[in-house]
Amino acid sequence: MKTPQPTTAARRQFIKNVALLAPAVTLFPSWLTASTGSRLRLAFIGTGAWGRTYLETALLHKDIEVIAIGEHDLAALQATKELFQRKRLTLPAFYEEGNSAYEALLSRPDIDAVIIGTPWFTHYEIAKAALLAGKHVACGPIMGSTVEEHWDIVNISKQSGKQYITLDELSYRRDLLAIQEMVKVGELGELQSIHAGAAYASLNKTNEHKLPYALYPATATAQLLGISANNPYVSLRVQQQLQDYVITKTNAKSGRLYVANGLVNTIRLHAGQGQTVYLQSNAPTGQPFSTGFRLQATGGSWMDISRTVRLTGASTASIDLKDKFPATDQQLHRYKQLPGHESAALALHDFVKAVSAPATGHLPVCTAATNSVIGVLAKLSAQQDGATIEFPNFYI
Repeated sequence: MKTPQPTTAARRQFIKNVALLAPAVTLFPSWLTASTGSRLRLAFIGTGAWGRTYLETALLHKDIEVIAIGEHDLAALQATKELFQRKRLTLPAFYEEGNSAYEALLSRPDIDAVIIGTPWFTHYEIAKAALLAGKHVACGPIMGSTVEEHWDIVNISKQSGKQYITLDELSYRRDLLAIQEMVKVGELGELQSIHAGAAYASLNKTNEHKLPYALYPATATAQLLGISANNPYVSLRVQQQLQDYVITKTNAKSGRLYVANGLVNTIRLHAGQGQTVYLQSNAPTGQPFSTGFRLQATGGSWMDISRTVRLTGASTASIDLKDKFPATDQQLHRYKQLPGHESAALALHDFVKAVSAPATGHLPVCTAATNSVIGVLAKLSAQQDGATIEFPNFYI
């Protein structure tokens, strides 16, 4: 059942118009090589708070040239222009005339890629239009509202040869990067299960009564499990599960975290190689809570709130995960002036790398669709009283 999308008639007509355009045959430049001096020519569609985080990061990236902005919200537009002015940078081309602005922006042959920072319910339509116009796409975690829309984006990306990437900065936390490396080199043995939910950092007074977005670091979860054609998700169901979760005291000025236990509406995923994933899927009626990120493996376990890895087996020991943090300071030194932008910088860097030198094997759009469709399938399961739903295999 398709979720109603509050799009206007003008936006619908715009999508139809762009879909009729012949896909532009644009050779993507080899902008990563310093000798050519060429750069990724990037446009932003939507520059709200999330979009401006990536915009500010992109302005510091040596291989990116921001040449166009599409934004009709006056407050976001003003904040975007002030960002360029503070940095004493030449303003790019601005497209401010509502829905028709996107058509003009996407028709430009000198744009290689777009970052879509519009509300989630517009992602599918704008991403489809951008791919059909011959642009690479980077977008937030939600690709579409139905399984059919996800397949549509996957097929268009494959047919057009244009990449679709999810910018999931939550998956680039240093602790998650460190635990991924430990799993990759086999320090924890075989991974058995993952529990994931809203980040603890989302538990603050300004976020009360709201569902943290996104719920969990999807890319990190998929990378830990090695979700791919060789180990796809095979099924999903929504269930209630008794588990620990973290809350803050609403009247505590210190904002201390407390562990509680109770029933949590949970999305349960099964992978082809037998691993199980449990994802927090509901917001409480009172203060928001977080099930955090934790994993269990044959050789150890980890829970992000403890900041330590517990090894089991021949030698039981605990390791401070900070000792395993990747040495990213040098490659990210230009972002030190932007507190909190390190994760976005890493996500943006991977986008740049993916469109310049596509990896062999499955396309990024397959992973993006796999992570995004979880929410759609969870709704279907809940509507059927927790029925098990077969997971679509976008890797085939």
